[in-house]
Amino acid sequence: MEIRKRFFKNIAVLYITGKIDINAAGFIEETGRLLREGINKILCNFANVNIVDYNGLSILTVAYKNVVNQNGILKFCSVPLHIKELFKSARLDGVFEMHSEEEAALKSFDLSSKVDKLPLRRRFKRIDVSVPVRYKVGISTDAKLSKGKMLNLSGEGLFIYSKNTFPVSTQLYMELGLKGERKPLTLMGTVVWLADKELQLHSYPGMGITFTNIDKHTQARIVEFIDKNLTRRSKV
Repeated sequence: MEIRKRFFKNIAVLYITGKIDINAAGFIEETGRLLREGINKILCNFANVNIVDYNGLSILTVAYKNVVNQNGILKFCSVPLHIKELFKSARLDGVFEMHSEEEAALKSFDLSSKVDKLPLRRRFKRIDVSVPVRYKVGISTDAKLSKGKMLNLSGEGLFIYSKNTFPVSTQLYMELGLKGERKPLTLMGTVVWLADKELQLHSYPGMGITFTNIDKHTQARIVEFIDKNLTRRSKV
């Protein structure tokens, strides 16, 4: 990851290039440096970012919280669609303020009379749902199934809202019932994201799951379910 910086009035614009992953801790350092210099309005341009993984997502949320906790404002612009989908899958699309163009984003700072602290203050389509889901670690028959609620779903994964969460990288067995399906879908997945209590009050506690070894037939059923419900909602 590389960061190029310029200033527009009292706003620091960070042009990020490359990958935001486990090696992108420099982003936290750069935003922290700006705060120490008294610059608390920061705009990040993602036009040249090609990858944000779940480690990078954690880095972005740490930097965001640092800025907000010091009465600053951090916004994003020119975010590629596949990265927006990642933010949505982690239920951070309602936390991070994103603008399509840099010019509009810069103008928006004039309208920010106070910091929105929130609760402090691709390839597949994703749909918001509220569906019961049962899950357990692995496929051991003696492990007790926990109950939770699925809050969103795509052909690649889902988000589970539940008090019983597991660490990142945990392998889960899941059963979820979709409307129109005669029996629950059984799936395996890996925990890739844990909800942040400060940023995602209404999704906490919860965890983002990516499907592992999903067969094409099951994936097609999920995609069909999403397409039908998105079409139905668009007609309402």
